[in-house]
Amino acid sequence: MKFVEFDQYSEDLLMAQYDVSEIITHQLMKGEVREDFLISTLESCSDPKPKLVKGTISDGHHDAGQLDIILCRPFAHLRHIGTQCFVEKNDALCVIEVKGNCTGRDLKKAEDKAVKIQNLQGQRGPQYGVVCYKVDLELKTIMGRFGYSYDVATRTYFDNATIPNEAEADWRKIDYPNLDFFVSLESGRKVFLRKYEISPGKFRFIRAVQSPLIKELFSMMRSLWIPANQAPAP
Repeated sequence: MKFVEFDQYSEDLLMAQYDVSEIITHQLMKGEVREDFLISTLESCSDPKPKLVKGTISDGHHDAGQLDIILCRPFAHLRHIGTQCFVEKNDALCVIEVKGNCTGRDLKKAEDKAVKIQNLQGQRGPQYGVVCYKVDLELKTIMGRFGYSYDVATRTYFDNATIPNEAEADWRKIDYPNLDFFVSLESGRKVFLRKYEISPGKFRFIRAVQSPLIKELFSMMRSLWIPANQAPAP
């Protein structure tokens, strides 16, 4: 129970900081403050702390443009320029785009950015997704765009792809197939969706149900950071 209290405290504090930062009228500064606070929150989930930076991912010839938060591999060769950092694609474990009030247009831009990162040269690439404090879409719309249908009778969401013997032609289309995760922390629209491989070469999104929801975000970060941190240095 005490661990749940810590996670709930972290989530509540994150959302409280979002509300308090609304007083800042400078949009860029407000975004930076929120990203910094999310970074410090994510750093609290593991010891040693995960290496989180702001900047961009590059293959030495092209880059992905400005990225909000990058989780780097231990021993990564980082190139710092002020508060920004150039990270080699092979050295990036995860990229998080942070949105104050996520719109459908934001998700489309994120999908395009995910493709851009994938197209950079490199043997391995990071997971890429969106964490938003609030979302300008109904929960039913969000779930629908990630491949879920809604059963009115049971008031539950389901994915046709998980129904035995369901024809693939009847699976609901996923609008953002290149995202790896989507997180909304807004009350009433709390959702954590993460991509998984349902069969070889075919991917869907599973909805995580732990509460508080930030527990899932901590778990995802640790699942990426700890194995990389335990691997021998290159």
